Amino acid sequence: MARSVRTFLPVVGDPASLTRAFEGDPARWLPASRRTGPDEYLVTLRAGAMSQQVAATIGSPWRSGATRWRSLTWEPTGVDRSPRSVDRLLPSLDGELGLNIEAHDRVTLIFDGRYEPPGGAVGTAVDVVALNRVADATIQRLVEDVTARLSAEATLLGGSAHRSAPRDHGPASIRA
Repeated sequence: MARSVRTFLPVVGDPASLTRAFEGDPARWLPASRRTGPDEYLVTLRAGAMSQQVAATIGSPWRSGATRWRSLTWEPTGVDRSPRSVDRLLPSLDGELGLNIEAHDRVTLIFDGRYEPPGGAVGTAVDVVALNRVADATIQRLVEDVTARLSAEATLLGGSAHRSAPRDHGPASIRA
């Protein structure tokens, strides 16, 4: 059974510069990453003291309403890009990153993804009991890291990062 994870976080900076950064080179805002192909990266994900390297693919940007989107998929992998035995226990992910420009120039980074816990019914049961918290923490950390890097990149592109984030729009996670 596929599991969903969704999280969002405000982004500080000029909306136009943040949009240029988001639609630009993902290597500038992906945390702990190394380009391995035109749209492919090795990215180190973190959750607490744990880290895992994934082979990620970032799609071209597209727009839907007030949100710019990019697809994001990943497969767990070792440093040499060959699957290790432990990687078979970790889920692949298919999702989207979105940069939403709201009224009053509020900007929010959104992650909406789906993963299939490995191991069939037993893997799903373990995910429900414990591992879904690791998935939530991993995605939350990724969104926090991307948000910080997008703000920094937007500043380099000429926007201001002096605007503070709205107080009533804090981080949230939603699990289906």
